[in-house]
Amino acid sequence: MTPATMVRTVVETGRAAWLDAVDRWGALENEERATTLLLAFMIVGGAILRIQAIDFPPYYTFDEDFYAPTAHNYLLGVPDLHDYHPPLGKLLSAIGLLLFGFNSLGWRFISLCLGLQTMIIAFWLAREIFASRRAGWLAAGFVAADGFFIAYSRTGLVDGMLTCLVLWSVLAVVTARTWRGVAVAAVFVGASMSIKWSGVQTLAPAVAALLIFRRVPWHTIFWFALVPVVHLLIWMAGLYLMGHASGPATLWQVLVSSFSGHATAASAANPLASPWYSWPVLYHPIVVKLSSHGITSRYASSLGNPVFWFPASLLVVGLPVTRGLTAWWARWRGAWPPLFDPSFNKAVFVLAVGWAALFVPLGISMGQHAFLYHYQPSYGFAIVLLAGVVAKLEQRWPRAVLVFVALAILMATYLAPVWGEFPLTEQEANRRLIFLPWRP
Repeated sequence: MTPATMVRTVVETGRAAWLDAVDRWGALENEERATTLLLAFMIVGGAILRIQAIDFPPYYTFDEDFYAPTAHNYLLGVPDLHDYHPPLGKLLSAIGLLLFGFNSLGWRFISLCLGLQTMIIAFWLAREIFASRRAGWLAAGFVAADGFFIAYSRTGLVDGMLTCLVLWSVLAVVTARTWRGVAVAAVFVGASMSIKWSGVQTLAPAVAALLIFRRVPWHTIFWFALVPVVHLLIWMAGLYLMGHASGPATLWQVLVSSFSGHATAASAANPLASPWYSWPVLYHPIVVKLSSHGITSRYASSLGNPVFWFPASLLVVGLPVTRGLTAWWARWRGAWPPLFDPSFNKAVFVLAVGWAALFVPLGISMGQHAFLYHYQPSYGFAIVLLAGVVAKLEQRWPRAVLVFVALAILMATYLAPVWGEFPLTEQEANRRLIFLPWRP
């Protein structure tokens, strides 16, 4: 293909995309157009909140000192005997250190990149699983305007990375049309497990999506046998880069030691911990970055957007229960005539399985060492489900959806200073972090 042909192809593709966007815009009602503009504002504002002043403060905050030094040691080939987490999060963080040096921008860069990418993956997953472009845009906007995702995009921790890879795993299954797509999904699940072991629980929604949507033959499920292979190869690569022996015997010893270290940590009390059953009600979000700035402070709170949080929590439990009642009780079938179409049922089931699988087992097993950030991958599924429901409701009540999105933007605007680390006095911060468990 000649350069002139390539340019012509790009121009024609861009022109077709523009004409398609114009046609879609013309087909919208006035309320839907207003909602679209608000969603665009959400997405742009969410990206800005993630990026601005990402390198402040120029020192470790919260748990960054668990990850950044280990990422640096990978680059130096220096043995590190104090880190018990799987290595992929630190290996990815090392890319930022290579690009920008061993500084705050370097160890936060990959968290920022994957945090921005989560908005794209939420769009893609919602669009595919609900067969609705509108659901995709709503999901991208909701993720963009939620502080739970913003805070972890701004700090050198691995929880935002895990959420991104978990959503990638299910997206890969939903879009798979051959065994190759399932193999890619297995690689993503193995990568998720290599960020934190809880990532292996992504197998549940991935397998559910494969069996429910039936877009690939059922026997392709056996490609998920790649998950432990990918995980062990990543572990061995991490050991090799840090100057450790990386053979199978050494790897087994490291895995046993890591499990023991986590079990010991889970038995220790921590004032920032919160029981798993309190996560869906937003009881104790953590301020993951807090730094002084003269007479003011900068906060990056993991407080979610309440306009999204509580409806998402209700829907991810209530929709499967309601659907079950409509299926088994004739009286409910009469009271809720065609509440769900078959394709919508499938999407709800897969997302509810993802929410439960990455929520309940981990929360219970962590004991006193359970924190709200363990809930983020589950919340990713819940907010995609919320977007799908809102897209469905908009077909009948576009004005109500416009009001809902407008309220979400107002809430996000009010909370933005404690999500995006704007200089605030303690009094100004407490007006936003209104409950004592929300404050540092």
